[in-house]
Amino acid sequence: METRFEIPSFIKEICKKLNSAGFKAYVVGGALRDMLLGRENPDFDIATSALPHEIASVFPDAIPYGDFGTMMVLRKKSDSVIETKNQELQNRKGIEPGYKNRKNLIKIEITPFRNDAPGRKPDYAFGGTIYTDLARRDFTINSMAYDPVSGEFLDPFDGRKDLQSGIIKCTGSTRRIWEDPLRAMRAARFQAQLGFSIDASTLYALRAGAPGLADISRERIRDELSKLITGDHAFNGLVTLVVTGLMEHIIPELMEGMGMMHFNKPVDVLEHNLIACRIIRNTLPLRLAALLHDVAKPRTAIRGEKGLEFPKHHISSAQLANEILANLRFDKKIIKKVVLLIKHHMFHYTPDTPIADARRLISKVGWENIYDLIDLRVADRIASGFEVAVGKGLRKLIEDLEILKDEHSDYKIKDLNVTGEDIIKELGISPGPKVGDILEKLLEEVIKNPTLNKKNTLLSMIKEWL
Repeated sequence: METRFEIPSFIKEICKKLNSAGFKAYVVGGALRDMLLGRENPDFDIATSALPHEIASVFPDAIPYGDFGTMMVLRKKSDSVIETKNQELQNRKGIEPGYKNRKNLIKIEITPFRNDAPGRKPDYAFGGTIYTDLARRDFTINSMAYDPVSGEFLDPFDGRKDLQSGIIKCTGSTRRIWEDPLRAMRAARFQAQLGFSIDASTLYALRAGAPGLADISRERIRDELSKLITGDHAFNGLVTLVVTGLMEHIIPELMEGMGMMHFNKPVDVLEHNLIACRIIRNTLPLRLAALLHDVAKPRTAIRGEKGLEFPKHHISSAQLANEILANLRFDKKIIKKVVLLIKHHMFHYTPDTPIADARRLISKVGWENIYDLIDLRVADRIASGFEVAVGKGLRKLIEDLEILKDEHSDYKIKDLNVTGEDIIKELGISPGPKVGDILEKLLEEVIKNPTLNKKNTLLSMIKEWL
């Protein structure tokens, strides 16, 4: 059966140039897989019979990229109608086109055919064919090739059939997992992104090869985990990590919750975290916050009259999440947000709570995080088995936030109209912890009543207290 793909013109041009220079060139990898699935994928990989120096002779602007002879070229996306219109608009506005406009560029990786034993290692051999190159790839759904010039489609491992069946299967042999243990995580990641099931032999290989993750860099593990938990089927991928033992080498702290039942929830601590991660809005910080929001419950557990209780687990979970994410080399900004959300996710709000408590909560987390915090609470409630996702208390908080939107209500000490120096100077108080205590007390009063935030009023309040 003839297969034709809608390949961007700049990709065809690259392959034509390689052909004209006497080399074979094929589109391979994720872009081909996703085109067959009708999914968008802006990343194009080209496999070629040309060696790195020969690629550079055809494309003088190519630069070395990575450890496997890959050369990267940058091309404009101007072959699409939308991008062409965008470029015309930029030209009218005097914006310089071309390489200085980085948003209008796409990276294309061109890699020589490999002919070595499969795996990730610094010693590799070139000079193979497209067939030897495809044979060393991880899964059948990634082991197809297409020549956009001749229209030749190669599928020696029935990857298209597995795509149609929704199966993730190792290419040729389950040895593919052992060659690079990160491939085990990649299988779970593809499951999370595509909603596929994993072939039984491949699933066994994931379990057998799990200890190999101990030798993989935390950065590579972080990147795969990020892609997995932001997939449309994240729960399935996470469950695979758990049942194959992979999670023991990614976030072992999560596994402490397996089998630890709540007295007031239908699932154990681990599954509660996984379900919350599945439910919450799909952004990386929110998915991480949901996954780890109760991670320290097992370490805070005590036996109460009704069963296990977890006092101040949100504080301990925030501290533990900070350690976990730092170990996985996550960006400090992401860590800060995730920890903040976890620390405050147990806030108390009822239909009778005064609006000052909404100001107080905003002061702690900021307007930029308050609605994310509500999302986390909602996911927590659903994962706990509540029939109503947004209870009366949460509804009251949302209503109060609408009232406060026009008010500068994320008050912090820096927003007070007096400073520590004012207090020391005007009231003759010596520098020290007492000044900080006074500022904290003033902040509390301003949160209750923002009209008090005037310098003379605040100084008068301090004099009364003293």
